Amino acid sequence: MIYFENASRGEEGLNTHVMSYTMCISLSNFLDRDFFFDYEIPCSTPPAYAFEPEFKDKFRLLLESPRSVVSQLVEIPNRRRLDIDRKTASKIGFQLLYSHFATTEEMRSRFEKTVIWDSFSIGRQCQTREELSKYDVIEWTHTKLANPSVFYFLGRDEKQALLDSVKIRYLKSLEQLAHRIDMEVGPHHAVHLRLGDYFENYSSDGYAVNMERFRNYARRVFTDEGLPIIIATDGLQERQIFSDIFEGRRFIFIDELVFDEYRSSYSELEFTDFNALTIINQLLCASAVSFIGTYRSTFTSMIHRLRQERYRKADFEFFPDEKVARLLNAELRITPDRSGFFDWNRYSVFAEDHSSMAWMREWDHNLSTIDV
Repeated sequence: MIYFENASRGEEGLNTHVMSYTMCISLSNFLDRDFFFDYEIPCSTPPAYAFEPEFKDKFRLLLESPRSVVSQLVEIPNRRRLDIDRKTASKIGFQLLYSHFATTEEMRSRFEKTVIWDSFSIGRQCQTREELSKYDVIEWTHTKLANPSVFYFLGRDEKQALLDSVKIRYLKSLEQLAHRIDMEVGPHHAVHLRLGDYFENYSSDGYAVNMERFRNYARRVFTDEGLPIIIATDGLQERQIFSDIFEGRRFIFIDELVFDEYRSSYSELEFTDFNALTIINQLLCASAVSFIGTYRSTFTSMIHRLRQERYRKADFEFFPDEKVARLLNAELRITPDRSGFFDWNRYSVFAEDHSSMAWMREWDHNLSTIDV
């Protein structure tokens, strides 16, 4: 049996919950064990703009809807149990999921103490399936990890099968509404710009919206000027910022699009809280021709993950804050500044240590494994 504690004990938003829940299912599949998922509590709150006078009436449904939990929204086959007896002598416990990685005894015997092994682990502790199988209960706490791809050191076929087993599929009603909007909007570019990160969360680090750099970067990525730009943001009230970045281009705020043109369909969903709107935002961004996100945002990480899982797109574009800007070349392209076997070996800015490697950025799944 596996005891798995939800990331931050459920105190963060939907994206972290989805990451933790799917990671838990992958561990269950890897060890062939049932699991108990703890601290699954209602997640996410409406964005700040929903409380503003100019938006409050339009988005009142977000404020009044009962809040959902991740297992109600994600439809992935799993071996979850709702009870567990943790009182056993045959038990082992771990904290800080991002400080470990999992493999098999065969893989360890073949690669331990090699450059490939060291390049994957980056100081993390190895846990093998065979060693873990000796215990009746395996406990994991502090489980913040963006994607299972950075956790498993396995051959390509076995690892891909494991990642496939936790591909994200949301409620059919949410998927259908997002697909309908996608078809009616047609081909589009997409943006996730979390202005709260610039104005509040990381402002003390010197991070700010560099208008000229952002504008030039968007111009470089969104080469087809005939396509609309759809925007997922917590800064709906900051319309002028987007006008300045996308000067002369047609852009659409996804939240307004849903509530202006699809309100009736949205209101008929089983869940109508902010989580449902978040999922529709992400599905529309995932299907975009080109996408630019916000580095360090789990919202963006989830979009990148969906783009890989559904469309085989590993185009990681981030608005160039002060950290991302260090990796820009003369053509405003994010460029690796070192070499290595795995994707996280190539970007010093994005993987300064195993903690930042684990959640600040989504990685190319094809560059997280080796052929054996």
